[in-house]
Amino acid sequence: MLKIGEIEIPKEIEEEIKAKGGMEKIAKIIPDLKEIEKLMKVLADEKRLKILYALYHQRMCVCMLSELIDCPYSKCSYHIAKLKEMKLVNSKHIGNFIVYSITPYGRKIIRYFEKMKEVKK
Repeated sequence: MLKIGEIEIPKEIEEEIKAKGGMEKIAKIIPDLKEIEKLMKVLADEKRLKILYALYHQRMCVCMLSELIDCPYSKCSYHIAKLKEMKLVNSKHIGNFIVYSITPYGRKIIRYFEKMKEVKK
C-alpha cells in the first residue's frame, strides 16, 4: 500500500495515480475555481434563480420582476445587479424603462438546469 503523507491508499488507487502521472500532475490539472465559486454563490439564491428563469421566457423591467417574484423593488434591483455582474443578464433602456434580458450564457445555464432535472427523473 502506498502512503501519501500520513495516509495509506489502496493498491488499486495507487496504480491509477501512477498511470495519471502522480499526485503532483493531478494537482496541477485542477483549474482556478474562483469564478465558478462566484457563479455558484450567485445562483444559490432562490430569488435570483426565479429572475433568471423568468427572463429566460420574457424580457422584463424590474417592476415586473419585483411583482413576479414577490420581492421589494430595491432588493430585486440588487439581485439583478448580482446576475449582471456574472454576465447572466443584460439591460437596455427603452424609453423611461430599463428592460432586462437573459444573456446567451444565462440561457445555457438554464438549459443545463433543465437537463439536470431530466436526468434526475
